[in-house]
Amino acid sequence: MNRLVQFLFLFFSLPLMLSCDEADDSQTLENTVQMLVGKDYLSVLPVTVQVGNLSGTFTLNIATNLAWTATTEDKWIQLSKNEGGKELLDVSYTANDDVTSFRKAKITFSAKGVDDVVVEIVQSDKTFTNPIAGIPDPWIIQHQGTYYTCKAHGDGINISKSDKLTIISSTKAIWTAPKDNGNIKPWNASHVWAPELHFVDGRWYVYYAAGRPSSESGSYKMQRTGVLRSKTNDPMGEYEDMGMIYTGDEYTDNVIPTVDNTCYAIDMGIVNIAGKLYAVWSGTINKESGGDQRIYIAKMSNPWTICSNRIEISKPDQPWELIEPSAKVNEGPAFLQRDDKLFVVYSCNGSWTKYYRLAYLMLNIGDDPMNPANWKKSSHDVFYRCDDTVDKDGVNGVGHCSFTKSPDGTEDWIVYHVKNRNHGSYETGRSTFIQRFTWNMDGTPNFGTPVGWGEPIVVPSGE
Repeated sequence: MNRLVQFLFLFFSLPLMLSCDEADDSQTLENTVQMLVGKDYLSVLPVTVQVGNLSGTFTLNIATNLAWTATTEDKWIQLSKNEGGKELLDVSYTANDDVTSFRKAKITFSAKGVDDVVVEIVQSDKTFTNPIAGIPDPWIIQHQGTYYTCKAHGDGINISKSDKLTIISSTKAIWTAPKDNGNIKPWNASHVWAPELHFVDGRWYVYYAAGRPSSESGSYKMQRTGVLRSKTNDPMGEYEDMGMIYTGDEYTDNVIPTVDNTCYAIDMGIVNIAGKLYAVWSGTINKESGGDQRIYIAKMSNPWTICSNRIEISKPDQPWELIEPSAKVNEGPAFLQRDDKLFVVYSCNGSWTKYYRLAYLMLNIGDDPMNPANWKKSSHDVFYRCDDTVDKDGVNGVGHCSFTKSPDGTEDWIVYHVKNRNHGSYETGRSTFIQRFTWNMDGTPNFGTPVGWGEPIVVPSGE
């Protein structure tokens, strides 16, 4: 039943996640779901509502074939009715007289034979608007009360620190790609992409993609992954270059990674699964022919050394991953771990297209991560929006995310970039967005719908 509820939530989110030129009304979707599964269902959208301190009303969209009841223990929330069926439900809320704080409420929807659906309401006059920066592939990590943002800056890597999630301070250069020196031509001289900052055993590690100038090969097929290690426990301090990481198919003990014995590898991150360290990244099938981008995993003996062949755990093989035929892409893996489940949340379709979106792979902790059969792909994309704007900025595809917590640790937040305009290039840029997300009853993440450009959002709890 849990899988069914998850499927239904994703399916009823579909009108917001379809490509820009696709549309189906909710009745058609509902009929289709009943035809496909023929079972009872209950879905309520949105699952997270943010309101200001003045009194007001919002509407919930309830899709179900059952009779439901709704309850709340929060006195400042009033439901227009406490039971019903498929309908739009108006919810009123009173003013918050304490303008220096925010408050939360929950509404629980119940129906016989299905899991409860919980809607969360956050009220505050402390708001911010997205975008918070113009950084593509944004990576924000919280450590000891401070937020660190890691980004590519030209042919180098910069890091900033801030005590607020909603404010990215000025950045400091911590590494610059080496230059050619006569016949000495470093592998990582150009095209520095998507660095990630990780903290392991008292040291900071930055994983980045780089390569040779594309003019030398006519493409970006030379991109490989390297890693920097901090010399102290200060992420803004000095780093040492630990070199290229092995990402090939012919691993041997003590192999020295080179462009020749590795494959295209970008967007690498590391994750501890049941006490063991693994690297996960996006790569192509082989270094000669390239091909579509897939998600790979490998074992690590330490944070700068892979000690196994790579194993493919995902490839673009679903209709929602293949909207643009020339952009067969799985990339940007990021990690969420909760209770006994690990999620690798990845981006699909080309980041230069308006079809860019998120999906996830799920692993039950205790299962072997190196067995591809143990990774279960989400039944549909899980985060997408396209405003289809031509002459003004908007949300025209979303992806390449990272995850963090609110300052007080009570909320989960997703960090991602949006494509500013709907054309198939990077000309008008990509911008950094953040928003809170929740969890479904079956333990899967519920990212909701990407917020709009300039839409007021309640600040993170504790900020």
